[in-house]
Amino acid sequence: MKDLVQIFKALGDETRLEIVNMLRGRQLCVCEIIDAFKLSQPAISHHLKILRQAGVIDDAKEGKWVFYSLNPEAFRLIEAFLTQIQIRRLGEVEARGKPCLPYQIQQEEEEE
Repeated sequence: MKDLVQIFKALGDETRLEIVNMLRGRQLCVCEIIDAFKLSQPAISHHLKILRQAGVIDDAKEGKWVFYSLNPEAFRLIEAFLTQIQIRRLGEVEARGKPCLPYQIQQEEEEE
């Protein structure tokens, strides 16, 4: 669960989501990512670091260039988590528990 928390935190930023979208199905050099934004190189590097530390992206060095790509395992974790939620929601019919005491008192007063 800790991995998922880190992944969702990393994806909870518009710039990082845009970077992830750019990386769908391809590998990009850091300079290509920087060119797509009106942000400084240090700002983009910070976003890439957060995504890398959360396991959302991988990096590969070739000479002095760094190329980034999506880490499929992170998205398998997200998919499995969302599938579990969907299965539970579709398949479970749970009886409601007792309402909390303040709610129950309010309901009794309204019925009187």
